Amino acid sequence: MMEEFGSTSNYLLSWEELPAVPVYMEQLLQLVNETIQPLELPAVTKTMINSYVKQHFFSRPVGHRYTRNQIVAVLVVSILKTDFSLPVISKAILQIRDSRQIEPRYQQFRQAFESTLAGQPVVLSTVDPLARAIQLAAQTVAAHLLTIRALNELVD
Repeated sequence: MMEEFGSTSNYLLSWEELPAVPVYMEQLLQLVNETIQPLELPAVTKTMINSYVKQHFFSRPVGHRYTRNQIVAVLVVSILKTDFSLPVISKAILQIRDSRQIEPRYQQFRQAFESTLAGQPVVLSTVDPLARAIQLAAQTVAAHLLTIRALNELVD
């Protein structure tokens, strides 16, 4: 039987747990892949990250090192592409980047994603359309992952 998504598990690192200093590609890949592996999502590759840069999901690394903002972008894109097309994700990423509120937007995504996986309600923002979109996207992917888990358990 497969391990359940639990209410005590945190699948996404908090902002504070992310590296404060820029990391190299291999460190980025290790961090992102270790984070998404328990979610049974496909591993991220160097080619994918380079493609994300070309598609302007985030800026080019400086000195081959990736900042916390870029790590978050790779992590969130890797999760969202489960249910959303890259053009839709790109539009959202650009909105978040232009808002210059990457940290609080990531925390909104993380909270909604984690709460949904734990079966806890998410209070959707009624005053901030971008926050609401972030929360709904996080819930969509988390609900998809829960559905796949439940269907797999039926087969086992």
